[in-house]
Amino acid sequence: MKLRIQVFLLVLLLTTSQGIAGTLFVGLESSPPPPTQTSDLSGFPDVSWTPGFSIDVSAAASTPDGEVYLCNGAFSSDLFKADMDGHPPVFQSTVGVDVSGLAYGRDTLYGYSNYATPKGIYSIVPSTGEATLVVDVYTGTGFRFFALDYNPDDDLLYGYTEYGNTGLYSINIDTGEMIEIVDPIPASNSSARAMACGNNTVYLLATRGDDGVDCYAYDLSQGLDGQWEAFTNPYPQYHSTGGAAFIHDALTGADDQGLLIPQAPARLMVAQPNPFNPQTTIHYELFQAGNVRLEIFDVAGRLVRTLRNDVLETAGQGEAVWNGRDDAGREMPSGTYLYRLKLDGFADTQRMTLVR
Repeated sequence: MKLRIQVFLLVLLLTTSQGIAGTLFVGLESSPPPPTQTSDLSGFPDVSWTPGFSIDVSAAASTPDGEVYLCNGAFSSDLFKADMDGHPPVFQSTVGVDVSGLAYGRDTLYGYSNYATPKGIYSIVPSTGEATLVVDVYTGTGFRFFALDYNPDDDLLYGYTEYGNTGLYSINIDTGEMIEIVDPIPASNSSARAMACGNNTVYLLATRGDDGVDCYAYDLSQGLDGQWEAFTNPYPQYHSTGGAAFIHDALTGADDQGLLIPQAPARLMVAQPNPFNPQTTIHYELFQAGNVRLEIFDVAGRLVRTLRNDVLETAGQGEAVWNGRDDAGREMPSGTYLYRLKLDGFADTQRMTLVR
């Protein structure tokens, strides 16, 4: 049964990661700071890097529209936003806690604080710097995550800790559950202080590279205890902390009026509320007409409920309510469920938690 669950989750995650492209961004916290670097990852693992603007970077995260939030500072953090179009970063606020790692997901900016009380993951209001504790990942574990990011493919945060048990962990935003994914990177110095999630892959950078170590990537479709893959370090001579972000190519091509059109034919949003009881609303956006299916599965891969199965003749936004019951009207037990949107050959999957 365990193998069946792992295979089913692997298939669902692969359907969300196929065809995704983007740009990997990284910067260092150093004085003076070296230029930030970007790469389209072509030729991976032998990637090339392009220098950009110079600014101290202790943490970074990208929004879905391609803007990047940047933090710098060891004990208090100034927050900036960069549009990646060659303009200098713009100051936003001073965050109420120090920030060692940033992540952006669920329309929220998250940051990991190593010196606040308690240490943990905070939500951040960019315009004011107000910080509110979301997950205490330190008490009882001693885990301190210098590298953090959000993976849209499975709606989880990922963190790399150098304290407690060093390694890569998934972090459930709703429950605080942490699962060790894989042991530390196979480098002479296993420290890594910048992380970006894209292509359903975790990219670890700022790997304390003054001994010439590589950067490392972990394909999450491997499941637990897979293999790290080394790739080119843009800062091989620096021993520093830093921040990284994966900038997804959300738009590509143009229609007959010259307007950009989305790369993916559909987009599935996080269910709200999540966790939920007794019901939750699933929002989605379709960028083209086609055969649409919206389904609920349990973690064993069994189909629980079909919320939509029809032909859409026009693009647009939609929503569906799930009341926690199967197609026969029976109440489903508490637990994690997967909801999948299919549009012709495209599929997008996310997870939600039912609490009775």
